[in-house]
Amino acid sequence: MKKIGLMGGSFDPIHYGHLILAEQARDFLGLSQIIFIPAKTSPFKQNIKSAPGEDRYKMVLAAIAGNTGFSSSRIELEGSEISYTYYTLYACKKELGDDTEIYFICGTDSFLSIEKWFESEKILRNFPIIIGSRPGDKEVEVDSLSEKLSKEYGSRIYKIDMPKIDISSTDIKNRIREGRSIKYLVPEHVEEYIYENGLYQ
Repeated sequence: MKKIGLMGGSFDPIHYGHLILAEQARDFLGLSQIIFIPAKTSPFKQNIKSAPGEDRYKMVLAAIAGNTGFSSSRIELEGSEISYTYYTLYACKKELGDDTEIYFICGTDSFLSIEKWFESEKILRNFPIIIGSRPGDKEVEVDSLSEKLSKEYGSRIYKIDMPKIDISSTDIKNRIREGRSIKYLVPEHVEEYIYENGLYQ
């Protein structure tokens, strides 16, 4: 059985925090591939203006270039206006076949809101969840919810201890608007793409 990790998100922009989580997940669970899936519009970010999907997709490609364990998909960008994880997981499962097990990778805040997601019960019953958890970052809440979901739905939840690297897309965008450096927060080619295309100015 081949094991594939799906990592969805706005990636607005993608940064080293995303890449570290993906690589830690790949290594920890022996996943053969991590597929990054930029969302067209997150159900929880409908009123937040983001960079165009094509730019976010190209930044993902720039960020993962050279890592044969990483790839990216346009499935949500080419889908319906709102990107629901439920539909993405089942579409990927159908495309990849029954000999592939799909793991969904998310951060702490996303995981803690997972019961509010569209068709969350079906996700929790049928797809293992990998959480990137940083030391001291809502650990009690994550452990409590993991235990609850495991009992209620038989969910398989894996918590990966992440290094405490405080990088956020919001901070990166603020730095760009303020004319401050984003070097070493994003890969070099992502930084180049942002400035060459005038994003987040």
